[in-house]
Amino acid sequence: MVLFFLGLGGANFAVYTLWLPEQYSTECRASAFAFTTSVGRFVGAGITFLVGMGVQRFGTIGTPVAVTSVAFLIGLALLPWGEETRGRALPL
Repeated sequence: MVLFFLGLGGANFAVYTLWLPEQYSTECRASAFAFTTSVGRFVGAGITFLVGMGVQRFGTIGTPVAVTSVAFLIGLALLPWGEETRGRALPL
């Protein structure tokens, strides 16, 4: 119930605490959840430093932020090779 109100406040990351653990079996759920959330935080921290170095090099924040869009473009390019799982049973 409280997660709903967090979502209204813009904290949509709260959904990951419900959705992400369900992607793993019970035997490894806690370890997998901790690993995936921690890796994302470390990568995010690294990207923050890279953007800071880009601002120092280019003298503006616009160019480094625009360069980060390349990651999204790569993700969009990979979408056709994704597997559609709608209507399928979850693996055991």
